Parts: sequence; C-alpha cells; structure tokens
Amino acid sequence: MYNDKKKLNAKDLIITGVFAVLFLMAAMIGGGPFATVPTLTFYFPIGAAVLAGPIFMLFIAKVPKYGALAIIGVVECILGTLTGMHWGMNFGILICSIIASFIAGSKKFENSLFNLIAYLVYCIGPMGTYFVFYFNRESWISFMLKKGTEQEYIDKMSQVATPVMMITMVVGTLIVATLSGLLGLRLMRKQFVKAGLAA
Repeated sequence: MYNDKKKLNAKDLIITGVFAVLFLMAAMIGGGPFATVPTLTFYFPIGAAVLAGPIFMLFIAKVPKYGALAIIGVVECILGTLTGMHWGMNFGILICSIIASFIAGSKKFENSLFNLIAYLVYCIGPMGTYFVFYFNRESWISFMLKKGTEQEYIDKMSQVATPVMMITMVVGTLIVATLSGLLGLRLMRKQFVKAGLAA
C-alpha cells in the first residue's frame, strides 16, 4: 500500500496538467494529419503513438502514483467531448488510461516491461471510435453527422474500412507504440536521468 507520500499533491497535479497538454500535442502532431483525410483516418492511432512514448515514460517517472494517468485520461476525455470527438475515442482513452495506471502501478511504476505494456494499453484508447465504426457503423455515422462531420468524409472513410485495414490499424499501432515506448525507456536510462529530469 502507498503511504501519504504516494498520494497526488498540488505539484503532481500541475505536472500532470502540463503532461496532458504534451500528450495532446503528440497526438495532434503525429496523428492529426491522418485524421483530416478520410482515407487515412484509420492511421490516426498509429501516428498518435509515434511521439508519445518518451513523454509517457518521463511522466510516470515524474509522477509514479496511482491516479495520475487516470487524470490524463479524464482531461483528454473532456477535451475530446468538448471538441466533438466520438464518444468511443473519448471513453476508450479514459478506460485505457486507467488500466495503464494499474498495470504500471502494479510494479510501483519501476518495471520497464510493465511500463511498456502500460503504454501499449494507453495507445489502444484512440482506437475506440474506430471499433465502434466497424461494429456499429450506423450508430457511429448518426453520431458524427450530428456533430457536423460531412457525409462525403464518411463515405470515403467507409470505402477503405476493410477487415485488413482494421488489422493494420491494431497491429501497426502496437508495433509503433512498442518502438516509441522502447525509445522512451532508453532515453530514461540515459538522457533523462543524466539531465536530472528523472531520478
């Protein structure tokens, strides 16, 4: 059990807020260009996983406490809801962030393998909207049309929504997330520790 020193304090919350912005920026820079193109939108989770690995590893090193990743998920869920993102993505990120927190926390955020697995789970979150699209397309389309998505965008998206595309999205995201996470762990062992950014 964690003692009082392991509870989130004001400093932790500030750091968490800063990292929430960094996670969003990483997703926008890496995945944003794909999301704007209907025939490439399924590559968004892959792109979003490219830059976030080092950020994730640094974050759990700076705030190795239960609840921190969950807060990241809550912030991203709220912002996604406010900006009109599909609920599948918002809640996917929230749920996966909470699960990732428990995975990394089960080893006190100190085990490289568990931290890497936690990052892979975190990267699954954005796929929530695409899973809904594949398995309940009418509901997805109805929701997004109400949010202002153009029918033309949805039609082009539907044309490339094959089973192969779904497999590519899932496998591609896991591969890229693994590489990005490993890079983050490598940087943690070398540059971050040397620079005093992490203990």
